[in-house]
Formats: sequence, structure tokens, C-alpha cells
Amino acid sequence: MKHGCLIGLLLIALSACSSRQPTRDACVVAQVSGYVAAGKAQVQITVAQDGAPCVIDASILNGPMGQGEIVMPPAHGTATSRRTAEATQVFYTPEHSYVGTDRFEVAFGPDFTMTVLVQVVPIAASH
Repeated sequence: MKHGCLIGLLLIALSACSSRQPTRDACVVAQVSGYVAAGKAQVQITVAQDGAPCVIDASILNGPMGQGEIVMPPAHGTATSRRTAEATQVFYTPEHSYVGTDRFEVAFGPDFTMTVLVQVVPIAASH
């Protein structure tokens, strides 16, 4: 996995495989707002319809944020979380053939929640 997009949230770093436009293999992750002291963050992702899952790496001080629990699941896809030595990874996969908006929330312990705003877009077939 490439880590081409790094977004700082005070002491939090978010990254994902990305380019400026989503592809079948890479999503786009953009910070909307958030600071650790506020207890909440908002992140926007753009994902290709029927593409690979979008992976967001959330870290604080070069380590994971905690376990990460999906406290509000997405309405049009699935979200999961796992902890690694370097980061807490949050995965989002849209429903098959879905195009549109979605959202979900991830809690990192009792004091910090990340809202993920999702845009699922069609990708033109390559020739």
C-alpha cells in the first residue's frame, strides 16, 4: 500500500492510497476539520464505485489511535477497523453498484470520534 496522501490533524496523521481523483485501486482522503483537543474530527473520502476498499491510516505520535470502534455504521456499505503497530486502519467498502453519499463514525476510546463523509463516484471504463 502506498501512503501518498498525508493529512495532519494536530497530533493525528491520516493517510490513504490516493491521487487527486479516485481510481479502482485508490481512494482520495481529504481532511475536513478536527483537532484532538476538540474530541472530534471530520474526514472526507472519495471512493470509486465497485473499486477496492478505501483504507484510512489514523495515527497519533507515530502510533495507532487505539482499537477504533464503528459506532455509527454506513448506510450504503461496510466499515471496519483494525489496529497495527503503526496506525489504526479504518476500511470502507461501498455496496455493489452504489453511487452517492454515505457516512459513518469511528470512536477511538471515550474521548475521540472521527466522522467519515463518503462520496462514491462512478469511474469511466478504461479502453
